[in-house]
Amino acid sequence: MKKKCKVLFSILLLLFFFLFLGVKTGIVQKLDNKIYEMIRMIQNEGLTQILKVITNLGGTIGLFSIALVTSLGLFLFHKRKEGIAVTLNLMISSVSYVILKNIIQRPRPPVEERLIEETAYSFPSGHSTNNMAFYVLLICFVYQNIKNKKLRNGISIGLGVIPIIIGFSRVYLRVHYISDVVAGFCLGIICVILFMSYGYQKIK
Repeated sequence: MKKKCKVLFSILLLLFFFLFLGVKTGIVQKLDNKIYEMIRMIQNEGLTQILKVITNLGGTIGLFSIALVTSLGLFLFHKRKEGIAVTLNLMISSVSYVILKNIIQRPRPPVEERLIEETAYSFPSGHSTNNMAFYVLLICFVYQNIKNKKLRNGISIGLGVIPIIIGFSRVYLRVHYISDVVAGFCLGIICVILFMSYGYQKIK
């Protein structure tokens, strides 16, 4: 693992750990509630419908469909290693958040406040974990394969915005707290760092 990756990995791991402690002690709940109050000020029917579509695109069926199309596209362009990596990385992030959800067992926001139906536990956000892991991996491939700096940076920024919007949709729709989403972002990037450092090179 490169030095910069080690530093980023350590920071993200610490942030995830502090968020976990904040959840268990209740310290982050005040911040979570404050964010809900701020979002309530911009809530309207049109935005709600848009974010419902976005959150579905970032869900299990939506994201895995996008990943499948991406993998097939990479295979067609003779990027077989990258195509396999997209699927493996997403599987790793999925297993990671499911295990942590069931260990931590944080309840979701109250049912009467939710704008969509959801089950299972809240921390970390699975949508945030998987989407961050998926799009950050794509950004890694963009930097590996595109030499034009402006094009590379433009595509990377576009890809990086997608998981942030999906994470926001989860808080807006009141099926996650902001701390769940930030923890999911941390976990997703951690999964990519570990995968690219120890798993990617082993793909034949």
